[in-house]
Amino acid sequence: MTLLGLRPDLVDKAEFFKALGDVNRLRILVLLRDAPRCVTDLVGALETPQATVSHHLKILRRAGLVVAEKQGRENYYRLTLLAEARHGIF
Repeated sequence: MTLLGLRPDLVDKAEFFKALGDVNRLRILVLLRDAPRCVTDLVGALETPQATVSHHLKILRRAGLVVAEKQGRENYYRLTLLAEARHGIF
């Protein structure tokens, strides 16, 4: 592969750092530090539109920092082990 080619390991790292590169995504991670939360709870805490919160959660999921669990009609998001291992960061 050329020096400028895309390496999968670098793409994964870029996704991880992209996820940490936004203050609202960091705020979500801090909120999830204590307990899983549904989108409605996050929208209220962040005072941000639901579509924006969902977009941020999608990026955090892709980076492997949060996972969703369906409970009734709501998805509850929690930190993954990867995020918990980096707990001191946020």
